[in-house]
Amino acid sequence: MELDIGRIQSLEDLCLSAWPAPQQLHHAGWVLRFAAGHTGRANSTNAVALQQEISGDLFPLVEREYRRRGLRPTFRETPLCPSGFSAALLDEGYLADDESHVMVAEIPAGCVPDPSVRLQNNADDAWLAAYRSMVPIAEAEMPALRSILAGIAASTRYLTLWSDGRPVAAGLGVIDRGWVGLYKIATHPQARGQGHAGRLIRALYAEAAGQGATKAYLQVGVGNQPALALYRRLGFTPLYNYRYYRKG
Repeated sequence: MELDIGRIQSLEDLCLSAWPAPQQLHHAGWVLRFAAGHTGRANSTNAVALQQEISGDLFPLVEREYRRRGLRPTFRETPLCPSGFSAALLDEGYLADDESHVMVAEIPAGCVPDPSVRLQNNADDAWLAAYRSMVPIAEAEMPALRSILAGIAASTRYLTLWSDGRPVAAGLGVIDRGWVGLYKIATHPQARGQGHAGRLIRALYAEAAGQGATKAYLQVGVGNQPALALYRRLGFTPLYNYRYYRKG
């Protein structure tokens, strides 16, 4: 199937805006992103438009800038990268790492607010504590995470689903240009398989639709079968894949 490059570039714009790096450098159609190592999205080099060739100074620049910050040189390969890019990375000593789908869906009609879901515009200590009870984050990474979240320019909605007096699911929605991006969707390990994530997402849909969004997107690892099963039930289909390449 032929890829829709125009739509892919639009989704890349949304993804890079929704998860900003505290520091970045732009170079000849690429952006180098730095966030003290917290998440691959914020610590990788990405094409920001369709690239036809690899400039001779790209690899030396990336390796110098990441290493001087104590980070592994990392590229995020998308369909915007030039032909033969993965082979060139392997020739330069990079190793292929995690691969993910970017999936999209239409927001269904009829989603309504859920009184068990707490909605807020900012990530306060309570939301962060709830999220960390589901997905452990090292204390050393918290300044970088707080900086990323504080840097999101688009409209944000932080959600926590409560059941029996405790948080059982959490997530972040970023509403931008008619889309809502699903980020940090998590369920407490002791509460999985009970439909909590689906309830959280439907509550987000109701909020996002009220803000003018009609479509949703997310990024999920190709091997994350439980999450993929959930997202397919919610109507998500893959649009394209991306993969990280890292140098030791």
